[in-house]
Amino acid sequence: MEYIPPLVTANRFEQYNDIKNSIGEVGLEVGGYIRISTKKDSQITSIENQKKYILEWASVNGYKIIDFYIDMKTGAYSYQRQEMVKMKNDISSGKIKGIVSKEISRTSRDILDIIELKRSLANQGAFFISIKEGYDSRTDDDEFLLIIHAGLAQKERKVTGSRVKITQMIKAREGKTNVPIPAFGYKLSSDGQHIIINPSTAEVYKIIVDKFLEGWGRLKICKYLSSKGIRTNRGNASWSTNSIYAILTNPVYLGITMYNVTLTVRDDTGKAKRMVRPREQWIVRENTHQPLITKEKFDRIQRIIQDKKQKDQKEWSCTKKYLLSGLVYCGSCGSKLYGGKFPKKEAKLKNKSERTPEDYYYYYFDRKTSGLCGNSKANYHMDILEKKVIEKVKEILLSYDKLDERINKKQFLYEKGFTREKIEHQRLQDKLEAVANAIRRQQAAYEEEVITIDEYKTRLEELRREKLSLEGRIEKINTIPVKSSSLELINKVKAIIFNLHNADSDFQYEIIRKLINKIYIYDNCFLEFEYTFNESN
Repeated sequence: MEYIPPLVTANRFEQYNDIKNSIGEVGLEVGGYIRISTKKDSQITSIENQKKYILEWASVNGYKIIDFYIDMKTGAYSYQRQEMVKMKNDISSGKIKGIVSKEISRTSRDILDIIELKRSLANQGAFFISIKEGYDSRTDDDEFLLIIHAGLAQKERKVTGSRVKITQMIKAREGKTNVPIPAFGYKLSSDGQHIIINPSTAEVYKIIVDKFLEGWGRLKICKYLSSKGIRTNRGNASWSTNSIYAILTNPVYLGITMYNVTLTVRDDTGKAKRMVRPREQWIVRENTHQPLITKEKFDRIQRIIQDKKQKDQKEWSCTKKYLLSGLVYCGSCGSKLYGGKFPKKEAKLKNKSERTPEDYYYYYFDRKTSGLCGNSKANYHMDILEKKVIEKVKEILLSYDKLDERINKKQFLYEKGFTREKIEHQRLQDKLEAVANAIRRQQAAYEEEVITIDEYKTRLEELRREKLSLEGRIEKINTIPVKSSSLELINKVKAIIFNLHNADSDFQYEIIRKLINKIYIYDNCFLEFEYTFNESN
């Protein structure tokens, strides 16, 4: 009989895999990691040189290179690089047992990031080797050597960054530009040192300003620009409300150059975080280029934006009815989530009777009573979660192919003489569904760590812009005048659905429960729905 102490039998400990056992193993399958910071020709050549270097080392030392992982991104943090994520997945699947890099600075130039990488590999029974430094993580139990090598790599990055920063600071103080892509309406001068007016996009900027001052909203401006075939600064066919906001609030159009406004630091999770510097550190130079707007107009726009922001702010009620109460469950362990409010730090100094709705945070929280939950988060911001659910409900109702018939017979899609519009409507609906599926796939890919957070955000923003454009075109078709007497009723019902996010909470509460039985939530607020109906119907 095999005797096992209760410490082991009572806990689900993982089996320890000592990575030292792989030392001296001939033909060990490993991956080669290569990083370059730009796509310049000289850097592309560096890829081949690094490949040859690693392959030669592997041949001499008895290792087998299974694959190369090549990132073409700058930055200190390895989590921002897609190939690094792919490499970790290959380690998890057992495809490779470790990674080899020409030097530590080619892996990362941040001490904490390199240590985290070494530990995450060790947890999977894997290792990494840096050829230049002669470093092997299997023989560095106390991480002393790693800290020294990583510290030197980080120091080199800071010295290099400092030289670049000094050059850019000098340019900024002289009123020159440091941006590779100027703001919409401008372009770089022939020497690349200043920004000058771009006649074609400058005219579009003036249209945006005039439309906004006429009372147009940002969404309406986006639809107008997209319908005219006008492209964004990055060449995108569809515009976002955020890009319009950035254009309307950017002081660059007053002929002002601003630099050294923000910096990047690590947050408490080790991720890169953008923060604002103290105002006295900002470099602000006026009259560095020709303005596109007067100060009076610019200030008027800022007042309009601020007034609208204050008007649109919603006040939370301390007696708020939790919209998703009884519906939300943890996608990992299946436990129910509960709504609750938590006082902000400064509010704790007040008496409860003196607190206002603004003194609280509102969350759905997981008590994690099972002890087996795989979700890393326990609290989910109530506002974000409820907005996602309401958007899903709107998507369900508006995509229901019998909605108009159920309201009152048929609308223009079913009337004679609208064949072309009907075909176009169906085509746009199909594309909208494809975009919705793509969004879900991106969310799943991020959850599986197939893509990085930056790639996820970029692709999601593109898909949301495309979705917004398609919805605008569908809405335009839906408002085509028809002879049917049911049109007014149809449009009223659709308007209610479109504006469900602004509806009374009791009405939202009833609608949601008509359609949804359960909502399962995962990390990054990814949702799965269990409906009250059969999705195939």
